[in-house]
Amino acid sequence: MTVTLASSVLPAGTGISPWFLVFALLLGSACNGSDEIEWIQFNAEDDTVTIQVGVDEVQDTVSTVLHSTSGQVEVGVASVDPGGGPIGTEHFVVVEVYDDYEDTVGRATVRTDSGDRGEDEYEMDPDSADEGIYTTTLISVGDDGEHRSDILTFRLWYDSSLDSQDSG
Repeated sequence: MTVTLASSVLPAGTGISPWFLVFALLLGSACNGSDEIEWIQFNAEDDTVTIQVGVDEVQDTVSTVLHSTSGQVEVGVASVDPGGGPIGTEHFVVVEVYDDYEDTVGRATVRTDSGDRGEDEYEMDPDSADEGIYTTTLISVGDDGEHRSDILTFRLWYDSSLDSQDSG
């Protein structure tokens, strides 16, 4: 960072030293980088469901249990309703983090893998009344006559600063 000061910038008679302004600018710029949160995945990487896209009939809800990174502890559940349907179907996606973990998990996302159509990841909205519930609505897109199976991966995230708070 380069800071250039011109004494004519300061109003006459303010009594403010140009070096004070340099210090204030440097202090302010040092704080900007520390505001960013580093998110770490809290759950297992294979917490997924498969939905059917482009089928004639609306399918039943699909759901899965969400596990810790080791896969040994259940930390929540996720569901997609409906679990399949024609092109244009709106799928209501819900993640519920169990009470014991909802204070740790700070956000949830759902990643879609639509084969040749590619992958996307969507931020889920936290519920206003229950900090452990996250929701979003996805709309299945495709061409007329297209049939495929999309894989939805649920990802829970926690703020890395929680690691340093636990150890300190």
